[in-house]
Amino acid sequence: MKLNDLIKEKKRMIEREKKKDAAKNIAVGTAIGTAIGAAAGVLLAPKSGKETRQDIVDKTKETAENVKNSVKESVEATKEWQEKIKDDIKDAYEGIKEAKNEVTENIEADEEQIIENIEETVEEDKEEIEESKPL
Repeated sequence: MKLNDLIKEKKRMIEREKKKDAAKNIAVGTAIGTAIGAAAGVLLAPKSGKETRQDIVDKTKETAENVKNSVKESVEATKEWQEKIKDDIKDAYEGIKEAKNEVTENIEADEEQIIENIEETVEEDKEEIEESKPL
């Protein structure tokens, strides 16, 4: 994976995370609004004390369940995001490792070629020196 692709993927992940945060905030706000609305409705309804208390208990349990589900979904989304990041980091590491190995191989090949060229040049220079010596 190229560096440019990694940067683009990171930007996409940041955008997804922002959207997840916004969705989480909406879910929490909805849960709070539901709880407040339910409590106001129960308290303002013309019912007996026993019925009102039971309604409060029921609405409290319902709201607690909604919050629990929202938190559970957020935790699951976070775990998925964490796994995705781990995979991306692993892929990036492997890509860098492969690129390093490729560069190393190229350097070694170039080094061998340079050594051969130097040896050839030295041989040619020796021959020229021998030929130019007075007899």
